[in-house]
Amino acid sequence: MTATIMIILVLAVIVFIAVKSARKRFSGDGSCCGSGGDKWIDEKKKLNYPIIAEKEVKIQGMSCENCQGRIQRQLDRIDGVSAEVDWEKGVAKISEDREVSDDIIKRTIERLDYKVMCVRTVPLNQE
Repeated sequence: MTATIMIILVLAVIVFIAVKSARKRFSGDGSCCGSGGDKWIDEKKKLNYPIIAEKEVKIQGMSCENCQGRIQRQLDRIDGVSAEVDWEKGVAKISEDREVSDDIIKRTIERLDYKVMCVRTVPLNQE
């Protein structure tokens, strides 16, 4: 009997938290990513070696600066990659100082529940 009451109380708390979170998100007071709506601060990662390749990744599913920040932070964690993500355009521009497979980039983004539409290599800006 006591175990049943405890289970009901735990379920009630979970439902309460879920409803509160959903209400906040759908009313526009929260961010889509659950990070509290704080503004993403863009800091470009510095690479250790000269850039040997640049890629453009088309991404579906970003809807705010927090989405942009999540993707950029994860891409920047890849050795040899520096990313600039634009949520409004749905694009990540990636610079590489070593060879990084398209599959690694794609899996990194899709693990965050976004969809990669394509990854394409772009010509380096020779100056």
